[in-house]
Amino acid sequence: MSANALIAIAIFGSVFALIFRGIVERKTAVVAGAGVMLLFGLVSGIYPLAQAIDAIYFETLALIFGMSLVSALLAKSGVFGLVAKRMAVHSMGNGWWVLVVFSLGTYGLSMLVNNLSAMVVILPVTLAICHQIEINPIPILIAEVVASNLGGASTMIGDFPNMIIASAAHLHFIDFISGMMVPCLILLAAMFAYFQWRRDDIDIDGGRSPGNGKLVAAMRDAVREQPYEPYLLKVGLVLLAAALIGFLVAERFGLSPAWIALWTGFLALSLGRFDRDSLFSACGGGDILFFTGLFVMVGGLAAAGVLRGFEWFIYGVSGGYEVLQLIVLMWLAAVAAIFLNAGAATAFLVPVAGDMYLSAGDPVVWWALSLGILAGSSASLTGATAGSVAASHLERFVAAHPEMRDAMSGNATLDFRSYLRWGLPIMFLFLVLSTIYVMITVR
Repeated sequence: MSANALIAIAIFGSVFALIFRGIVERKTAVVAGAGVMLLFGLVSGIYPLAQAIDAIYFETLALIFGMSLVSALLAKSGVFGLVAKRMAVHSMGNGWWVLVVFSLGTYGLSMLVNNLSAMVVILPVTLAICHQIEINPIPILIAEVVASNLGGASTMIGDFPNMIIASAAHLHFIDFISGMMVPCLILLAAMFAYFQWRRDDIDIDGGRSPGNGKLVAAMRDAVREQPYEPYLLKVGLVLLAAALIGFLVAERFGLSPAWIALWTGFLALSLGRFDRDSLFSACGGGDILFFTGLFVMVGGLAAAGVLRGFEWFIYGVSGGYEVLQLIVLMWLAAVAAIFLNAGAATAFLVPVAGDMYLSAGDPVVWWALSLGILAGSSASLTGATAGSVAASHLERFVAAHPEMRDAMSGNATLDFRSYLRWGLPIMFLFLVLSTIYVMITVR
């Protein structure tokens, strides 16, 4: 391995070591890392500015911008709170039905809007209902995190990894529906089967029924900070429907999904009544900065020849067999997602998958990458941002309601190690089923 490759790896590794240890906020770390990588590339002559700009997937940034604004507009309308309260009532105060109903609701919302927007509203309601019926919320939170990952992986706009893949592979909305919806539904059923199998261990059947009146009151308190605004709901639903229709017909009319998302975002920006304080967040500004820096860093790794090493590893382990190459890519993506986070792992491996697609011409390579990222992001607390959000919500809720510790058998935190005990078996289950899917669908 060359000296340039070692330096590039050191820069990339140092950035994610700082993020993993919580020393530096991830957006700041990645933007600074991109600056260091670009400076190193310019000094060494291996990574000119034009190549760094070319490494940025601007279509991904446009998708993030547009769909973040639509998600923010819908969240501001209060519709997610109404949905969450309705889900709570349908769960009937039964612990198992809370897990099933809230997981299905999380899956459905995460297919169409930013999965974090759905999680931010669903998590407080989940914790409130668990507090009311006195059951351990941790298994339910884990199920919701995994369901959020599954919903996001089902469509082109549900999560950042698929947005990156769509930009790199020039795929359309219908491509993800046909390639990812079926396996994700199978994996969702497998997740429920796994929790059913471990039902005796998850301690959610021993709660009490507080009655519908108390339950509804608790749900009202959990989402009281989100008033219902009919105008914003109408605008948000119309824009979401217009974007989905545009995505569905984009390929037929030669339109780019990124342009559809961009113009939808501009309309949401002009009609959404966002104030200055929330504008940057509503536009997905933090995520846009993060992925811009990440793309520049991955471009530096490619310029230094690091990614070729991963291609040689995949080809060497697979012995030249295409189906084995896809399986190795998928399992490698899962391992990378555990430590790098889903979006970063996708950005890191999408150039490798692109080279594999050019040599084989089989679109299954993209589904193998997406399924691997899905499995890995479901394995650890840091694999997907939804996991960290769930952990922080739980920590704040238990601090405000210390009596909830009694229902949690003394373990009142959702940390990296405790999550792994649930996430790793789910990851291996997902990978086994996804391997079968890849073997069946490969050309």
